[in-house]
Amino acid sequence: MPNEVELKLRIRAADVPRLRHHLAVQQALVGKPVTRRLTSIYYDTPALALLDTDLSLRVRRMSGGWFQAVKGAGHSLAGLHQRMEWEDIIAHGEPDFSKITDPALTRVFDDPDLRAALRPIFTTDVRRTEWQLAPAEGSQIEMALDLGDLIVDDKREPICEVELELKAGEPIRLFEFALTLLDDIPLWIENISKAQRGYAHYRPQPAQARHARDVRLQRKMTVVEACRTILWECIAHLQGNHDAVVFGNDAEGVHQMRVALRRMRSAMTIFAEHMPSADDLQTELKWLAATLGEARDLDVFLQATLPPIHQQLAHPGLEKLEKNACRAQQAAYEAVSAALDSQRYQRLLLRLGIWMEQTPAGKHATTLDAFARTILQKRHRRLRKHGKRWHEMSGEERHAARIAAKKLRYAAEFFASLYPTEQTRPYLRRLARMLDTLGKLNDMAVTDRLIARLMGSRPGLALGEVPLIVKGWNALSTQRQLKKLKADWNRLSGTRPFWE
Repeated sequence: MPNEVELKLRIRAADVPRLRHHLAVQQALVGKPVTRRLTSIYYDTPALALLDTDLSLRVRRMSGGWFQAVKGAGHSLAGLHQRMEWEDIIAHGEPDFSKITDPALTRVFDDPDLRAALRPIFTTDVRRTEWQLAPAEGSQIEMALDLGDLIVDDKREPICEVELELKAGEPIRLFEFALTLLDDIPLWIENISKAQRGYAHYRPQPAQARHARDVRLQRKMTVVEACRTILWECIAHLQGNHDAVVFGNDAEGVHQMRVALRRMRSAMTIFAEHMPSADDLQTELKWLAATLGEARDLDVFLQATLPPIHQQLAHPGLEKLEKNACRAQQAAYEAVSAALDSQRYQRLLLRLGIWMEQTPAGKHATTLDAFARTILQKRHRRLRKHGKRWHEMSGEERHAARIAAKKLRYAAEFFASLYPTEQTRPYLRRLARMLDTLGKLNDMAVTDRLIARLMGSRPGLALGEVPLIVKGWNALSTQRQLKKLKADWNRLSGTRPFWE
């Protein structure tokens, strides 16, 4: 029952010859490449019972023989697929249940009703070329190029992908080798398997925004282990919103990608003394955050800021402003899609994978518990300094206070699993409530800058009146939110920090 670790990449058919003759492939090659036809038949019940248990059953024809594989769903991060796989040689082109002996599987496959209901549901038919590579001492990678089709009933989808499977060594070698290829060949990280593509024909899932999930840390972890656990969740959060943004123009997906980037950058700062330098990665993360930020600001303006003003006042200038904002929003989403499809973004994900798997910077004897407490105390003190004068603050000062509150929130969420839930919940809930109020105040500040850009150089009389209308509305809204902010702060200040 080996744990399969592989990196999946999409490649254009026109670039396949460049891959075959790439210098890095030739230099690392052990033996000769082998090409063969692979016909893989995936089985499930009409109700997709195996899919519902996070398993897949595949029977494959290869080199004149038959092979059976059962795979667990596993997980995929930055294109790195990790899952459990059970593979056996079988005599015929249909499932052989006598080969399935692992107790984790027999509970499913010993069911006679399930066995009777299993049917072929889709097929992949590819020509696979395999290269055995040794790119570094102690590392063995199998590079496979699959060219062919996914066949579901009478429908065919082309398959053109590269798989880098780790045979020996550390996962960092997969990222490093992929990055070497990416320097010369356009490649795109692929987060779904062939099985997932096939199942999507039977149970299509609309792309939905993914929120950050709880990070599960253990006190026995080292600080570096905790860092990697947190950052892998940040990457999963980022990539989990890719389809919602690119295919669905989902405003919440854009928001969640920005949250993921802020959490990631915050984690990098928290663990900076324990990890290699990440300055160059921070620069790239800022680029992506800025691109997403343009779309996010317009989403908030069109969905939250403008509608209540428009409801209270029918003014032709507001209608013109809305049209301008819609055009700008469309352009912003096109820029986001281009960024997420770019080789710059693919390179960023691979470099993040390399950075997280690198040897930690120096040796640190501190325990995770002590480290977490120190970070939380420091960030809590910074926020308290800001909180003494909310009503006296300028917009810039309030923005700085909001950043301090966000940094505290991210750190508190990262380390919350080290403490009992009944201790963490009140503090986190009240901190989140205060941040929501600060966010609304920030949205109003952003509105002034956004309107100036949307009006253009010759706004005309009607559009020229809009800034005064919005400024008056925001002034009233700001007073309401400041009153609420004071109450939010008092509640938070009266809550004992859970790490004390």
